[in-house]
Amino acid sequence: MRSKGIKIGFLFFIGLLLFFLLRPLVSETPEKTKIVVFGLGKADSIYIESGNETILIDTGLKSTKEELALKLQALRVEKLDYLILTHPDKDHIGAASYILEKFEVGELIQSNHFKDTKREARIQKVIDEKDIKNIRLKEDLTVELGTLKVSIISPKKNEYKGDNDYSLITLIEDENLNYLFAGDAEEKLLEETLEVDLPKIDLYKVAHHGRKNPNSKKFIEKISPKLSVITNFKEDSEVEDILKKQGSTIIYAFEKDIHFFSDGNKIEYK
Repeated sequence: MRSKGIKIGFLFFIGLLLFFLLRPLVSETPEKTKIVVFGLGKADSIYIESGNETILIDTGLKSTKEELALKLQALRVEKLDYLILTHPDKDHIGAASYILEKFEVGELIQSNHFKDTKREARIQKVIDEKDIKNIRLKEDLTVELGTLKVSIISPKKNEYKGDNDYSLITLIEDENLNYLFAGDAEEKLLEETLEVDLPKIDLYKVAHHGRKNPNSKKFIEKISPKLSVITNFKEDSEVEDILKKQGSTIIYAFEKDIHFFSDGNKIEYK
């Protein structure tokens, strides 16, 4: 009888230990919004999850394709419901063909700006082989992702001087919080977006890796971001002072992934 009591006591202890060990994981329930800004150098790749539905915005450089795939696998990603490629620069779409090959992708959404490069040819080859739904966005698009409203803002002009102003900008509404991912938007695209009825922003992926242009100040003042993530190293940022004057907390995602968690009312990060 004594040995049976010891056994029950031991099992109870193990169960209690597992409860406390797993409690942090339980708190990150599927109902919570999860956002990861990957630290892949001066390059963009952002993962968003809500209610077991997923988006990846950009894929970083080709040189970090395997690293990105491993990071996604570590997050237990098997399928991306949406892959958004903001514009066809190598630090945003470099690993796109690899990610399209390795993961199931429900829908690919691309800028309408096409560059005749080997990168784009590789992407198109995988699209054709896997029969992936592919949208070249010519107007704004809104989709639902779990509990999130995702608005993809398309550039309004047919021609811009540089590739960066063809970027897709993504606004995400998460109950009482708003997130904005601005690709590499520069002067002309920010000028257009200043005319959009944007809310105040709780999390801002800073446009063009923190580079400054004549509309940076007006744009940052308009959205007044609480948290700002710059996909670059601190010394290369040019908008830090503007963000600080707005009271924004600045976070750099260069070599370190930044994880955000939200319940629609409060956002935390680590």
